[in-house]
Amino acid sequence: MQLDSGLTASFWRYYPQPDDGPPFRSAHLADLLRRLHDLPMPPIELPRWEPFGALRRVLSQNVPLPGLSDEEVEWLRDRVDAVQHQIAAAHWPLGHGMVHGDGWAGNLLWDRDRVMLGDWDNVSLGPREIDLIPTWHAAIRYGRETAWVQEFADTYGYDMARHESFDLLLQMRDLVQLSGPLRRAGESEPHLAALRQRFEGIRTGNRSQSWIGL
Repeated sequence: MQLDSGLTASFWRYYPQPDDGPPFRSAHLADLLRRLHDLPMPPIELPRWEPFGALRRVLSQNVPLPGLSDEEVEWLRDRVDAVQHQIAAAHWPLGHGMVHGDGWAGNLLWDRDRVMLGDWDNVSLGPREIDLIPTWHAAIRYGRETAWVQEFADTYGYDMARHESFDLLLQMRDLVQLSGPLRRAGESEPHLAALRQRFEGIRTGNRSQSWIGL
């Protein structure tokens, strides 16, 4: 709904989640993303996918960022620019279409016995691979087991690990995961600890340590 102020308001349906519901499987996520990606182009104009919109908004603030030195902020800005430049030149075998923009298992919801995909804030037009990389990233950064990734690949029908830009997309997802901790590092010790761990892991190229979940 468009407001007189020029802002847009949206209305969402609340789905209460069961305390003892069965766990979500990666097949649930893969099936929903596959169905989304198979849809025809929507009859409305969607924004083009922007890989670092939220992160750039934080980095554009002309104030010190809690948890990062001025030198680290400059390094991070340069890194975001470099990765975005490479993404712009990348090849996308799965093509472009409507994408969710944050396709990870944390956005799954139960609707009684049916699984739904929530959090549509980032829906846009972009390369379909960006909805797949969070599953592989979850295995590398958050300790998801190999079977989780394999079930996802089998259900969706595509193995992202074979993608020519696989490492580039992991770098992108790493950087995206700084946005939340950066916004709250000044008021929350857990977010500050997560920010420092993630930033240092990105800068040193260390992928052997599981990241702190928030």
